[in-house]
Amino acid sequence: MFTEILVRYDEIALKKRNRGWFEGLLLNNMKSAMSDIGRAYKFRGRMAVEIKGPEFTDEAVKRLSFIPGISSFSPAFKLPLDASFEEIVEKSLVLCREALEEKRDTMKVICRRSNKKYPGTSIEIQKQLAEGVLSRMQGLFKVSMKDYSFALEIEIDTSGIFLFSKRIAGIRGLPAGCAGEFLSLLSGGIDSPVASFLTMRRGGKVHYISFYSPPYTGEESMKKLEDLAKQLKKYQGASTKLYIAPLIDIQLLIKARCIEGYRTILFRRMMFKIAERIALTNGYSALITGEALSQVASQTIENLTCINDAVKKLPVLRPLITSEKIETIALAEKIGTFEISARNCADSCTAFLPRSPIVRGKLERVLEQEKKLEPEIFSLIDDSIANVRIIDV
Repeated sequence: MFTEILVRYDEIALKKRNRGWFEGLLLNNMKSAMSDIGRAYKFRGRMAVEIKGPEFTDEAVKRLSFIPGISSFSPAFKLPLDASFEEIVEKSLVLCREALEEKRDTMKVICRRSNKKYPGTSIEIQKQLAEGVLSRMQGLFKVSMKDYSFALEIEIDTSGIFLFSKRIAGIRGLPAGCAGEFLSLLSGGIDSPVASFLTMRRGGKVHYISFYSPPYTGEESMKKLEDLAKQLKKYQGASTKLYIAPLIDIQLLIKARCIEGYRTILFRRMMFKIAERIALTNGYSALITGEALSQVASQTIENLTCINDAVKKLPVLRPLITSEKIETIALAEKIGTFEISARNCADSCTAFLPRSPIVRGKLERVLEQEKKLEPEIFSLIDDSIANVRIIDV
């Protein structure tokens, strides 16, 4: 039944000289997401979507809920500035009836009048609208300025009069893409997709790299990774790349020559080396991982130090480094990646897990073990990069 969706943003509004750039990026992301069902546009401190018809409201709400940078939004009726008071009341009554169906029967009227040429003060308009609505609803509503369950809101701007009664929370943050492009080491687990999402919410446009080890990883594992990338794509709108790099020959060399307890650290170091080279080749500014401090043996501070040493030129972002697992699971469920991550598929390290992994690795010992891989390891890394499969998601 709605014709417009009013969109708000908060952190962007705190920007100063470059606020317009952030607003432009958010608007472009909205235009991309809404191109087939509506028109996104900007006006004084606000943005809105003019949807093609009421039947597209639910879909528009769904898409807006995926866009970083939006703090909240409201499906709304939009009336011209010369609309009569009766027209305003009639649209307000539609919202009132909806509220009654939802058992929200304690009302407050809120008016914001940024268009100072519109006649009357905000208080006068609030009072007039409340009286007009209540006189027609025959005592069905109570009124409270504090303990209300139904806020009838009217905003009067230069572009028109907006009437709405709900504020739907967005995912906040900054527009995807404003902070640069990054490469996330995407496993099939719960953590790395959440870390990728958190980076998007801080303005990163994220691409992905994962590894496969046939015959230990099959097509179902590849499908799982593609599905994760597709789900995450919803939060940045623009196309994204998924790099799948072969790792099996490197793993077999490590298994044959190195102490078993150091395998996981060495596997991770090789993954990071490959990821950094691909990132540098494609102009990505950082690597992202889903590691959390001390969550598993490879994620003690000592082992993270050993792994991090493999990356020489780029920063490594770890958005989940101090997160509790239960928090990560809750966020995975919220963003729609948990069910995909929960599929039982082998990843590239499953077949080679050491029985007793080193918990507090020493970098000098790790480098000693890595030295045993030379000179073959150099050509194997080159071969892995040369045989990367690139999927446009």
